[in-house]
Amino acid sequence: MEREKEILNKIHEKGKELDIPSGLAPEWMQETLKEHERKQYFRKGRLYPALAAAASFCLIAGLLLHVASLGFLSANNYEAELSILPQGELMNPLNQQEKTAPSKSLEEEKELLTFPEMTYEEIYARLSESWQSEQEILSYAARKDAAYDTAGLSAVSESEQKQATTEDAADEAAFGQTNIQTAGVDEADCIKNDGRYLYQIARKQTKKEDGTPDGEKQGIQILDTKDGLKETAFLEGFEDLKEFYLWKNFIITIENKNYDTVDPAFAAKKEYAEDLAVCGIEPLRSYHEITIYDITDKTSPRKQKTFTLRGTSESTRISEGYFYGISSFTANPGEGEADYDAYIPTVDGNKISADKIYCPDYADGSSFLVLVSIDLSNPTEFADTRAVLSGSGTCYVSQKNIYVTHYQSVYEEELHQEGTVLDSTKLLRFSYLKGRFYAQAEGEIPGRVDNSFSLDEYQGDLRIAATVQEYEAKKITDDRTGELLGYDYGESKETNALYILGRALNIKGKIEGLAEGEHIKSARFLGDTGYIVTFRQTDPLFALDLSDPQNPKVLGELKISGFSEYLHFYGENLLLGIGMEVDEETGREEGMKLSMFDITDPADPKEQSKLNLKDYNYSEALWDHRAVLIDTAENLIGFEADGSSRGSFWKDYLVYSYENGAFTQKLKLKTQTDSESWNRTRGTFIGETFYILRENGTVSSYNRTTGALLEELK
Repeated sequence: MEREKEILNKIHEKGKELDIPSGLAPEWMQETLKEHERKQYFRKGRLYPALAAAASFCLIAGLLLHVASLGFLSANNYEAELSILPQGELMNPLNQQEKTAPSKSLEEEKELLTFPEMTYEEIYARLSESWQSEQEILSYAARKDAAYDTAGLSAVSESEQKQATTEDAADEAAFGQTNIQTAGVDEADCIKNDGRYLYQIARKQTKKEDGTPDGEKQGIQILDTKDGLKETAFLEGFEDLKEFYLWKNFIITIENKNYDTVDPAFAAKKEYAEDLAVCGIEPLRSYHEITIYDITDKTSPRKQKTFTLRGTSESTRISEGYFYGISSFTANPGEGEADYDAYIPTVDGNKISADKIYCPDYADGSSFLVLVSIDLSNPTEFADTRAVLSGSGTCYVSQKNIYVTHYQSVYEEELHQEGTVLDSTKLLRFSYLKGRFYAQAEGEIPGRVDNSFSLDEYQGDLRIAATVQEYEAKKITDDRTGELLGYDYGESKETNALYILGRALNIKGKIEGLAEGEHIKSARFLGDTGYIVTFRQTDPLFALDLSDPQNPKVLGELKISGFSEYLHFYGENLLLGIGMEVDEETGREEGMKLSMFDITDPADPKEQSKLNLKDYNYSEALWDHRAVLIDTAENLIGFEADGSSRGSFWKDYLVYSYENGAFTQKLKLKTQTDSESWNRTRGTFIGETFYILRENGTVSSYNRTTGALLEELK
């Protein structure tokens, strides 16, 4: 006690001698508070304590440093004293440069973007501008359609981590898994495999008592593969389920739905609703449900919790035990600014609070992207929610960040300038950690992205492959009055580019002007190297050196016939391409194609082998990577392919390996002929058995080596 009193007395005496830094002087603090109040960045209840805490911390830290220099506190004790301060209060009000950069984890656990605070009513006023523009467009279209009596417009509106296996998994045998983009970040799919049980979304025909057909029912079929195929349960109650997750002993479903009645918020605006009706747009209220089922007992799944959100689910992920959902919600005028339900995103019956809704200055529509998270170890409520006024574009999820893109053509942006103008893509980055979202950065690049594989995060940087439309804008004026009537953009010039963005989404480096007159068909990144496929009538494969983010460069280029829609690294120094063969002279497609590129020397990539699948002209694998079964350790490449000729139609599931520099067909399993109704088919395996799962609920098993049929479950 005596020593503690001695320390306190020393602190008290020395404190009197300390000069208060100018940045912590009372007048500076007062001015800072006024400035923050003007910007309305933080609520007062959060701002004042934060600044006070910051000032207190700086003062205490300085005193502790001085006390430590006197020998009263050891270095270890000093560190311990500092560690008791809450991380949220370690602020730098002076915004001075630190001697050492803040740790990555601290940056990811705080907001780095300054969002202007808005009330619900201010959000309504902002949206009203978009509604007015939309209504003008709808009214014009309605009048035009009525005049010409037309039908109107239509609104169209390999994995490095094993999924959790059951305790009864088949003796650690290899098994097929969902083909995902980011290691450790799981994606939903229409089938799942845990090493013993198979799960698929199926539509089964129902029958009347007399055996005649009586419609169908949709559900998740659970199949036990041990000691023969058998269905243990059929989880019913769905209308249009597209995908689900298997996480530990839980199934998580995501289903988009529509209310049976017309959205009353639209109906309240009679003229608006009439214009929509004339244009063929049905203003139904869309919503989606996220439901969690306990399947510890595989014979009796039990519903645990359902979350309901207004709007349509766009994309989802599961990472480190948390579910992350991205959806779109379209706001409408309703009965006025007091009608919050019409224009504020609602999750599980609760409106997202105004301080968690971001309306970027560049956004000019009336759609929100809504982000939600759920702690799957305790799925009783949402862990966090956010909303961004933005159209639904490409979403890319890395192990730590969610990137949201919003494309804007030159016609949408209304640049009002002559000369060279480019289309562009806006970007917003949210970091995520333990179910929380943190707004980190926003930026912009020229051009548009093809899909999520056009984006890749590496060592804190974001690499983006984009196709750029370049226009030469000219003023259009009235010949008599000289009045500006608008701008003519004329024909566009199409090129391709690679941009490297820093953590603040500022462009650090770029390669522009690639393959003029072509557009990007696929992209893939591996460490310091990126690969881009562009296409017009030939398939240039560009290898890019990205080792210096500020000075990326083209390493090599390979021109071959056709193009690859999907790229996948296949073992060491090999890159698999799945796409289409094309006649170089006519540009006519000549069936599907498999290519294997040797990328041992990125400066000189080679097409080591190719296989033209002339009998097939379409596959889901061309646009959905999850439809491709790929296991490099088992040397398996599988997908369903469609063919047609002179009125005949067929579908086969094809399985290949890559051996001695060539593709070898292992299985060719017929999945559908003309006499059957259309069914989605997926393939998977457990050990030496290959399984074909059809959407109608029939399942077949085959010997992986011989292709012999082992069993059928109908």
